[in-house]
Order: sequence, then C-alpha cells, then structure tokens
Amino acid sequence: MLRDIQSAIRMLVREPGFAAIVVLTLALGIGANTAIFSVVNSVLLRPLQFHEPGRLVAVNEVVPKIAHLYPMLPVNLSHYFDWRKQSTAFESLALMRASSTNLTGSGDPARLLAARISASTFDVLGVHPSIGRAFTEAEDRAGQDDVVILSHALWTERFHADPAIAGRKVLLDGRPHMVVGVMPKDFRLPSQSGMGTVVPEKTQIFRPLGYDNDDLRNRSGDMNWAVIARLRPGVEPATAQSELNVIQAGISKTLEEKMELRAAITPLHDAVVGDARRGLLVIMGAVAAVLIVLCVNLANLWFARAAGHSRETAIRVALGASRARLIRHMLTSSLLLSIAGGLLGIGLAYAGMGALLRLAPSGLPRLGEVHIDTVALAFSFGVSVVCGVLFGILPAFKIARQDPQEALKSGSHAMTESVHGVSVRKILVAAEVALSTVLLITAGLLVRTFDRLINVDRGFDVERVLATDVALPSTKYKDDRHRAEFFQRLVEKAQAMPGVVSASIVSALPLQGETWIDLAGVENDTRPMFQRPMTNVRFISPDYFRTIGATLRAGRTFDDSDRARLSAIISHSLADRLWPGQDPVGRVMLHNEKKVVIVGVTPDLHSTSLDKDPVNMLYIPFWQRPRLGASLLVRTANDPRGLTNAIRASVWALDGEVPVPEIRTLLDVMNKSVSARRFNMLLLTVFAVSALALASLGVYGVLAYSVTRRRNEIGIRMAIGADAQQVRSMVLWQGMQPVLFGLMAGAIASVAMGSVLRSLLFQVSARDPLTVAIVAAVLCAVSFAACIIPAIRATRVDPISALRCD
Repeated sequence: MLRDIQSAIRMLVREPGFAAIVVLTLALGIGANTAIFSVVNSVLLRPLQFHEPGRLVAVNEVVPKIAHLYPMLPVNLSHYFDWRKQSTAFESLALMRASSTNLTGSGDPARLLAARISASTFDVLGVHPSIGRAFTEAEDRAGQDDVVILSHALWTERFHADPAIAGRKVLLDGRPHMVVGVMPKDFRLPSQSGMGTVVPEKTQIFRPLGYDNDDLRNRSGDMNWAVIARLRPGVEPATAQSELNVIQAGISKTLEEKMELRAAITPLHDAVVGDARRGLLVIMGAVAAVLIVLCVNLANLWFARAAGHSRETAIRVALGASRARLIRHMLTSSLLLSIAGGLLGIGLAYAGMGALLRLAPSGLPRLGEVHIDTVALAFSFGVSVVCGVLFGILPAFKIARQDPQEALKSGSHAMTESVHGVSVRKILVAAEVALSTVLLITAGLLVRTFDRLINVDRGFDVERVLATDVALPSTKYKDDRHRAEFFQRLVEKAQAMPGVVSASIVSALPLQGETWIDLAGVENDTRPMFQRPMTNVRFISPDYFRTIGATLRAGRTFDDSDRARLSAIISHSLADRLWPGQDPVGRVMLHNEKKVVIVGVTPDLHSTSLDKDPVNMLYIPFWQRPRLGASLLVRTANDPRGLTNAIRASVWALDGEVPVPEIRTLLDVMNKSVSARRFNMLLLTVFAVSALALASLGVYGVLAYSVTRRRNEIGIRMAIGADAQQVRSMVLWQGMQPVLFGLMAGAIASVAMGSVLRSLLFQVSARDPLTVAIVAAVLCAVSFAACIIPAIRATRVDPISALRCD
C-alpha cells in the first residue's frame, strides 16, 4: 500500500493540472456538504444540550371540537398546577411564556426579550445559574416576583460582566428588581412554537411567573403558557399522555362551559425543531445530489485519464501486476485526490459557515448552536472516502479488464469505442441528468411558490410604511386613561411630521402570526362556548386601514362617536360566520360576554400569515382596552426610512424612559415572515444551477471524448460518402439520447416526491406541468449547446489523416 501511495503521488505530480481540477471540484462539493450537514446535525440530529434530553417532553392541551383549526393549544395555568399535584409520570414540570420588559437606569432605555418561567424550569432542564441562584417556589407568586436572572449576553453587554452582579438592583418597567443570578454562556431556553407562547432562544432576562389567585380561578380560558416536563426514568410518553388525559377528564367536569379536554405530549426535540425538519432535509438531499453529479463527472474524467494510461497499465500487467493490484493502485490515486479535496473542503466550509448563518432565517431553531464539530468532520472524511471510491471504482475495473496485447501494439488506435464503454458512460450521463432534473424541478417549484407568496393578494400595501414597537412602563402608566393619552399624542405627533400621509397604532403588526384569539358570538347564541367562531383580535386607532392601504368592504372606520359605546370592525369571513348572507353593519355581536356594535366590515386580509388562508379578524378601538404595548405605523409619501430619527425623537419627547427598539419598514416585516421559504429557495436554486452546469459539462466531456475515440470510425464514414450533416446528426443524437432518458427518469422521480414537497409549496402543485416543461426546455437547450461543439468538431475530421497509418 505504501508503494501504491508513493506511485500515485508521483503520477499525480506529473499531472498537476488534472490533480488540481479534481481536488478543487471535490473541495467545492465536499465543502458545501460539510456546511449544510453541520446545520442539519446541529438542528436535527444533535440532542438538546440539557441533562438527559431524551426524557424531556413538551405538553399541550387539546380541545377535540376545534382540533381541526388548532390541533394543539397552549396550557392554562390552573390546569398546569393540577397536573403537578396529580401526575406521577413526571419527575417535574415547568411553565414558561414569552414576555418583554423595559430596562432603564443603566444607559439608554432598552426593550428586553424576557420570559416568565416557573421556579422549576432550570431543574427540569438540568441547568443552573453560573452566578447566584435560581428562583424559589415562593417567588412565583405575585408580590414576591421582584427578582430576575440575566442571560450571559445581557450580563456581558449591559453590565460589563460584573462578577458582583448578584444582589444588585435593576429598574424594569420602572420598578426595582434584584438580580439573583446569571445563566451560563451557552444556555438557551428551548423555543417551541405555539400561539402566544413562542419563547425566543435569545431571551435576555428571566422573571418568575408572578401569578395570583385570580389566575388560578380562571380555568376555562387564558391558554397562554408553554409547558415542558421531564419524564420519570422508564416512563414512556404514551403512558404519561394517558395519565394526563385522565386528569384532563376530571378538569373538564369542573368547568362552567362543558368541553372535552385532552393532552398532547411531544418529545421536546421534535417540538423545538418543528417545521424546519422537512426543509433542511430537502436541502441536504439537494447538496448530496450535487455531490453525486460531481462524482459522475469525475468518473467520466477518470475514464478518459485511464484510457490515456492504457499503455502504462499494459506494461504493468506484462511485468506481472494482477488485476487486484491494478484496481488497488487506481483506487489509491482516487482516494488520495478525494481526501485532499475533503481537507480543502473542510477549510471552505469553515470559511463559508458565517455567510451561511447570515443567510439563514432568524427563526431557524437552534441557530445559535450551529458549528462544525467532530461529527461534521467525521462526516466530511467519510464523504471524501466514498467520493474517492465512487468516481474511481468503475474506471479501475475497466482498465484492469483491458487486453494488454492490444494496448502494447505500436501505433494502435481503436477504430471505435467498445459497446461496454459507451453504455457505462451513457448510464452515468443519464444518472446525472436525472438528478439535475429532480433538483431543477424542485427549485422551480420553490421559486414559483415564493413568487406566488410575495405577490398574493394581501389586501393591504407594505410599501412606504414604517413600523416600530412601543412599550410603556406599567408603573408610570397604571390606568387606561394615561395609556390611551400617550398613544393618542404619539399618533398626532407622527401625523404632523413632513411627508407623512397617515399614522396609526395596532396591537400586533400584520404577518406576525396569531397573537390574541377570542370567541365571538351573537345575542341569544345557545351553542357551547367552543362551538362558536374563534377570531383574532387587534386593537387599532381610526386611521389603521388607511395607513396599511386597505379599504373597507362595508360601513366605516372608527371615529369619536365610538368612544361612548363598544364598537368593532370585523372581517368578511367572521361576518359570514355570524350572520350568513346578511348585512352585519349595525348589528350587535358578543365579545367577552359584552355587546359590541359592528360599524364596518373589512375584506379578508392576510393579517397573520401569507401562506395560510385569512383568519377571522375582530378590530377594536385602542381606547376601549389600552395596552402597555403597541406598534406605531407611519405611511409616507416618499422613502419612510428618512423618518427613523424623527420617530425616535417623538417617542422620547413624550417620555424619555420609553425604549425605541428597531424601526423597520412593513416591507421588512413581510420579508422576515417569508425568510425561511427564501432560504430554502435560494439554496435549492444554487444547488440546482450547479447540478445543471455539472451535467452540461458531463455531457460535453463524454461526447468530446467519444468523438476523439471514434476519429477513425468517423473518417471511414466520411470516406465512404457520409456528409457533414449526417455526421453532425449522428453525434448530436448520441449526446442527446442519455439526456432524454435522464430527463424522463428525473421527471418521474419528481412526481413521486410530490408528497415530500407538498408542505413546502404554496398555491403550486407538486406536479405543476409548467415547471416541468420549463425545466425540460432549459435542460434540453443547455445539453444541446454542450453537444453542438463536439458535433461540429466531428465534421472537421480529415478522412485521409484519420486513416493514415503510423
């Protein structure tokens, strides 16, 4: 083996150009695979970074009567305490919910990402503060919850990594809170998706639950919490779920509104990964397919190289080399090149990882954990070895089977190619065309999906609208009157700015999901509570629809006359559920058991998401229930970004302690909402175009090599009367034949993959004929262009030169 390695190195040194092409080509393919695998490994394969993560589960509530709309719901706080008292399947349970808070008194006011968590949270996860202590059970109660724990990042950036931070007071929402601990640097809360419960991984500050007796008495609603639990050793999730369902049945009997309750238990890893799994696996499959196409190209290149060394190989055989020795020698060369390419590919993966993470959507789970670890390095080494075997094995067997007598004849030239050699190379070309077809169709479907998504009829206009979140400290704005006055004055200040067309506030920006869901009804509705329509609620100022460029379908928007009564605007879908076929304007609906007069009807806007059907919407004047937090929207006549500083100054002019976080356009908000789809589309498109380029090079290389090998045959054909057109057609057909076979195979494979792709598509069929037709046309055009040069070269063969004997 050592002699084979030395011999291979000497041979490759004599052919530096060939070696460089192979190594660089492999480096690009292996580097891309290593980078993408690192993401897949970190997000999907690597266990959560907690103690015994296999015993961690997420727990949700299920209401069977609305499971078709919401398969799983967040958890009611009082139900959680019932589970803790009665369950024996869990070692411990924890409760958490996303929150936010204003930090003042230490530099510029800042809006922090916060989480309300139970004292048991860190015990469930098996993690403890690196400085100080965790919360106590007593601190979960309201009135005793004025303690906080800092994230390592906040402690470093805002408090300069003060080692004596424990015991220090900080102002949150105008109230002093004592810092009792700092979490470790790599700690991140498990972020599982759920309506109103998405706890961000980059939570900056942790606070106790802060519940009171009223929260415990509210057993029928307020499902706002995420629950994680640690199973007892040996207990299966199904067993725990069965036990919880028994407890849920008991809870159902105590509710005023009779409804069936059940529980759903999901492994915490699956709850964290969520919908990202399928998109990442498709991307991983795409980059693996590109690597296979690359190996096919290298195999064809290796075939040509082996033919050029046939005389040298024949001499080895004449000197006694066995077939096994020849194969081993060839594989040693290919493995040396592939390992060199793998090492360079790892370097490229390290260099490109930063760009890949910047391109990745911010909502990708476990994004902060992505890095190239020993598993990724082992994967890269394994891929290098497999690639070396893949592109070297067939040429090795072919060269070992050749007749040494023929190769040693002086001046011998094959009159044509062997049938076996032609068949192998045609199969390889068809295989890479088939893989390229699958990738191109998949990328085409995602491109069409993204185009449909961003051009869907939203019902509102995102151009020239600026948005910023504003949160008031609860200690200064304790009552509704002061909150309403602040936001009214803020809207008036924004409206008075030069170039502003309109300004308004809303409790939640469009396209940021379902954040407040209530039941709606009509007078004398005797149906059980959960059989009534559910609606998303937004609190708005009168100019909201003008600001977002939406028009009412009927009625009017809010005005000062609505301050003396409860009024609302509803979406067309909700109106149709409450009063089918009737005019809802002027009618009375029930919301939170209160009578509300309908003054207007909107079209069905895509208020919560672009890739889902519009949901029922209920709009309420902000002064009816002023909240501490809202978003300011400003529509301008020109580029809105020029008003960024003016808006920040307006907020601080009203109250210098109110933080002004990121100010962005509504277009930015929309782009962020589709960032995951854009990420999948861009990567798939890059890999598909790469596969197309590699396939076209493969077609060209095989055909050019074939023309060279058949030079004598073509000369004979021309000598006995074949004209240039006949020769050109023959060569073109030889080149396009495997392309057409590969195209058909790839199209069939893409149709078979329809079920895998369906969840990634929007308003596009997985069998979309237009996409397939465009891909077929592009691939045929590129392949024809790759074939035409060898075909023209074949017509220039001089019959006399081709047949002249040496």
